Parts: sequence; structure tokens; C-alpha cells
Amino acid sequence: MTMSESMPRKHYRNRNADERQAEMFTHFPPDTFLGDEKNADHFIQWNTFFRRNFHRFAMDYLGIKLYLYQIIILYLMGLNSFFVIIASRADAKSFIVALGACIYCILYPNSMVVIASGTKKQAKLLVSEKIEKELMKMSAPLRKEIRKVKDNQNEVIVEFKNGSTITVVAPGDGGRGYRSTVLVREEFRQIKKADEDSVLSPYQIVRQVPYMKDEYYSNVSELQEEPLDIYISSSWIDNGTSWLWSTVDQACDEMFKGKDSCLLAFDESVSIRHKIKTMRYFQREKKKQDQVTWDTEFMNFRIKENTSAYFTYAMLEDNQRCKRPWYPRTTMDYRAGRKNPYDIQKQQGEIRVVACDMAFVENKKNDNSIFSCIRALPESHHYDNNINGDVEISKGYRRIPCYMESIQGGDTVRQAIRIRQLFEDFDADYICLDTRNAGRNAA
Repeated sequence: MTMSESMPRKHYRNRNADERQAEMFTHFPPDTFLGDEKNADHFIQWNTFFRRNFHRFAMDYLGIKLYLYQIIILYLMGLNSFFVIIASRADAKSFIVALGACIYCILYPNSMVVIASGTKKQAKLLVSEKIEKELMKMSAPLRKEIRKVKDNQNEVIVEFKNGSTITVVAPGDGGRGYRSTVLVREEFRQIKKADEDSVLSPYQIVRQVPYMKDEYYSNVSELQEEPLDIYISSSWIDNGTSWLWSTVDQACDEMFKGKDSCLLAFDESVSIRHKIKTMRYFQREKKKQDQVTWDTEFMNFRIKENTSAYFTYAMLEDNQRCKRPWYPRTTMDYRAGRKNPYDIQKQQGEIRVVACDMAFVENKKNDNSIFSCIRALPESHHYDNNINGDVEISKGYRRIPCYMESIQGGDTVRQAIRIRQLFEDFDADYICLDTRNAGRNAA
């Protein structure tokens, strides 16, 4: 017996491997890479390591150099299922998210990554600009993992050799029917909340892997995967009209409670520190931008409305959309005796007002005269009273500004004629005038 035969066989199996993992190499021909017990064990350990350290996979396997903040993003992306990034322009957030999507596709075979944005054209930039033109040129191993890239008007898909895909979709009814294990919302503040709730979120499913259907693994909670939700956007005004900040608050709250959620935010200092943009560039941009745009797009501030404001932006936003607008008759329709195609039949108890904000100087630098046609619809609530029967309680009027017109100030007679035209066409009940100064002439 030789010395080598007398020595006990060295085991390469990971002490944390289960019985089936330890015997995995026996399912491959001995002359293949995974047919070797040592290689099979190392494959399992490296796969586990890289799934827990996306940044190491990017640097060690794909060969892509990363800045520290990009390392942090990738690392946390691999550990959380609810991931939100609010970053200023030029912080390369789209680049790092595109890289994270590629890493997920490689490490998790048969993954379905879906990218959505306000428009399909904007979403496809992650594929055409970030993946195809940047990442694939930077990394030869990444090019080997990708089978092909489809980029045409009908579909934009990156197909990986292990069955994973990255698909670009447009939110809306036309984007229904997709499935995803990773869903990326690019500039998600531009996506309508209704599309997010009824179209995009239902995409998400758990990655279907064969071993989870085996009774040996099906009840192991540690192996249960969660679909990954990624939200990236620049900042915006916190005025109650965008669902951006409710998503941010949810991620922040869950993160502090120790759940698998993460919120990251970066301002323009990241771009300057890593020479993505220069200080001179930002100095020029600040001179061109208004203060609100600068604070939101570059400083990444969360600007809230003044708490003492009498009218909130949300109130104005709600009144900017009129489902049924009214328009006055044209001169041709009036002379031809035609009925107004935009006429709205008056309801019982309805009050109509033509409100006039007058201007009298005919100069482009001065204010215009504004004429507003407003409907006031009576509202009430009925209560069933056992003594007096049905009781109706008035709740006042619901105001609907259904038309607004502006003309240059100047001739008060011309403005008075126009006001009277609107009054007749609108079948109004009242004209409301500012009778100070020359407003008396119009009255």
C-alpha cells in the first residue's frame, strides 16, 4: 500500500452543504468541470458568495471598476427586495441599475427583468445606451453571457444564455400581460400611479426554480425568494400630487424597522467627487436654472409647500382638469344661427357666474384681462329620519370652472361687449366685476 493510498481522502465539500449538494458532482461526467468534486463544491460556494455580494461579482468576474458609492448600491441591491434610489441628475444611477439587472440575470437563471418608464423610449435607454453601448463594451465576460440583443420598434429584449431576459415595456393598457421577477421603474415619478397599481405591480412573480418543487427543499424558508422591486428617480416637489414621496416614505420606514427595504439618496457632490461632472458645469447650470429646478434636479432637495399657503398645489392640480369643458360660440356659428356644440344644459338650482379680472393697459408687459365661466352645482345629503321622514341637508355648492379666456387690456367698451357675449352664451346668472378704477366703465 502506497502512502497516498493509506492517507484519508481529502474532502472539499462545504460543511454547510446538504446531502444533495455534496453529491452534485456525481450527476456530471467525470471528465467535465463540474464532474470534479472540488470544482462542484467551489461552484456552490462562489455562487452563494456572489449572490450576497453583487459588487464583488461586478469587479471580480465582469471586470468592471466601480466607485465606492456604486459598490454600496450594488451590495444593498443584492440584499433587499424593495429598493429605492432618489438621486440628482448625472449621478449615474441608470448605469448602476442596468449593471445590477445584468448581474441578477446571470446569478439567477431564468430571471425575468422588466424595465418601465414614463415612455418606452426613455426606458429603452437602459438597454441601448447603458447595457449595449457601455457595459458590453467594458466587459468581455458580460458579452459572453448574453446571447443577443433585440432593439427595434416592436420589442427591446436582452436575452442571456441561461434563460434570463431583460425586457423594456411601456406602462399603460398596452403593456399588460408581462411577468417579471425584477421590476425596474425608471424615473418612476413620471409613471402614473394608476398604471403602477393596475399594470406594472401585477407583473411580479416568484422566480420559478425546479428544486423548489421538490419536497426536500419546498419547505425551507431560507430558500424562498422575493421578487425585486427597484424604483429610481430624481427628486420632485412634495406637494401631494406625486406618488414618489409615499414610495420613499415606505422604503425609509421599512428600512428603519429592519425589513428587506432600502432607500438611498445622492446629490450633485457625488458627480463632482467622481469627476462625472465638473464644478464649472454646475456653476453654469445654476445660472440658467430657476431655484426650484436647481434644488430638485441637482441638489436633490425634498421641497415641501409652505404650511401657511392658503391654496395648496394639490388643490390647483385637481382643478386643472375639467372632464366636460364649455366653449362659447364662434362668430360664424352665431351668424348662421347654429346651436353651440359645447353647450351644457343647466341643472336645477345651478348658478352660473362670469367672473372678470380687468386690465386696462394695452401692453404685453402688463396683465391681461381674464374672464372665467364658473358653474356652481348645489349639493345636499339626504338623511332618513324616523319622525319627519327623508330630510335633505344642503352642503353648499360644488364649483366647476369650465372655461377661461384671456385678452389684452385696453378698450373697456370692447371688453364689456365680450363679457356680455359670454354672459349670453353661457346662460349665466351673474357677472362679477372689479368696479374699482376703470372697471366702472365696463359695469
